Amino acid sequence: MGLALAFDPVGWGLLAPLSLAIFFSRVWHLPRARVAALDGFVFGVAFLGTHLWWLVDSIGVVAWVALTLAESLWFALGFVGAYLCRRQVLWPVATAFIWTAFEIFRQSWPFGGLPWGQLGVAALDTPLEAALPYVGVTGTSLLVALVAAAGAHLVAGRSKAAWASAGVVGLVVLIALSTLGRTRAGADNHLSEEVGGGKVIALVQGGVPGDGRDVLAYRPEILSSSLELTRAIRGSLPANALGPDLVIWAEGAAGGSPADDDNVRAQITAAAREVGAPILVGSINAGPTAGTRYNQGVVWSAEGPKPLAYTKLHPVPFGEFIPARNLIGGLSSQFDRIPFDMVPGPSPEPMSAGGMVIANAICFDIAYSGAIRDQVVAGAELIVVQTSNATFAGTSQPQQQFAITRARAIETQRAVVVSSLNGVTGAIRPDGSVIEQLSPEAVAAAVVTVTPSRYLTPAVRLGPRLLEGILVGAGLALLAESVRRLREARGASRNRTQHRPARYPTGVP
Repeated sequence: MGLALAFDPVGWGLLAPLSLAIFFSRVWHLPRARVAALDGFVFGVAFLGTHLWWLVDSIGVVAWVALTLAESLWFALGFVGAYLCRRQVLWPVATAFIWTAFEIFRQSWPFGGLPWGQLGVAALDTPLEAALPYVGVTGTSLLVALVAAAGAHLVAGRSKAAWASAGVVGLVVLIALSTLGRTRAGADNHLSEEVGGGKVIALVQGGVPGDGRDVLAYRPEILSSSLELTRAIRGSLPANALGPDLVIWAEGAAGGSPADDDNVRAQITAAAREVGAPILVGSINAGPTAGTRYNQGVVWSAEGPKPLAYTKLHPVPFGEFIPARNLIGGLSSQFDRIPFDMVPGPSPEPMSAGGMVIANAICFDIAYSGAIRDQVVAGAELIVVQTSNATFAGTSQPQQQFAITRARAIETQRAVVVSSLNGVTGAIRPDGSVIEQLSPEAVAAAVVTVTPSRYLTPAVRLGPRLLEGILVGAGLALLAESVRRLREARGASRNRTQHRPARYPTGVP
């Protein structure tokens, strides 16, 4: 529960290292590894069950239970690793690497993984936030776990070893933060030198009628609302202001396959012509089979749709596809709201639109570092997030996603603009502060000015190496423990041999 409170909607970030420190301190009181596994699993269930509670209201109890139990297995394995290494002098370092390694693993399995609950996101608005541009969300997770493990080791009073290892950890963190703590003003100056003038972006929040969740039933109304808001953008600008450079629609705002519907195609093309800017249109297009679809963002100009599209890389299990649909499809009536399975697209390339190069992410994609990083390395100057969040209306999910988006802005030192149907539409500066944010209930458009950038942060440049380093560090910690235990076992075996009583032949005194 304490770790869940470190994330939105509460957002008490300092509870992350505190609650983990209390949990980690249990390793010296457990009798065996299987008990540590149970403890870790129960911790994971308590944390994720609370953190992902929005699944109950939005998708159903079955999805909530399935994801919580499956993802909690990684917490069990992580705590077993911490338990096994508990006699190491640098146990805090070993534990931080092991815990973060299993956080990386749970972002890919099961059901494609779920990166919700990364410790690095909880670092927002705390001193550890300064590390995000340098070591990214995952590297910051490592620092949070390091602080927690050092605190646990110190409080447990593991004699001189505790003080020594805690001192090493404290020194590492202090050096890291002082080295990485470049002022925001300096960063902003660097960004403006990279590209120059600002760009005007219009964000369209078309809304979903009814209870705000049933997108399929109201697709014509959502399209009509998005068109109307787009046509009104020029009229809402000051008399001496130029039109927007780019208009962003929410995920799925144009419904299914708009380019194949002559009437819809004509309406969107006319809207782009009237607003005087290309529109990044969110649409659901035909997939490779009859039962599948692609969730895409398509650049649409006054001449029609361009061959520039981003396809969502990480469809949401139980939200956009049903894992093992043939087996579990009938377990919940909520699954009927997902008639098609979304399939992931290819590795993305940044797109040119509105005189800039943009990196796109659709909804949950923003929680995965790889897609954004690859596009930024390839030249993206601005990050765009198209999302719906309609399925999660009235829950804490949109707030949690917006917090993740803020972390990505700091990590990449890029401005981020978000267009949602009825979630959180807004714009974020490279330092994570919010420029504009619409109410989820509003049917409105927001016009913001952002500064694109080509600057590559250390977190972006070194992203894959950081992940590999964490996995290698965890592997080395476990390997060292295996070697130590093997040596102890051999030593014990030799001692037994040396002290074995002499055996004499029968009848010999």
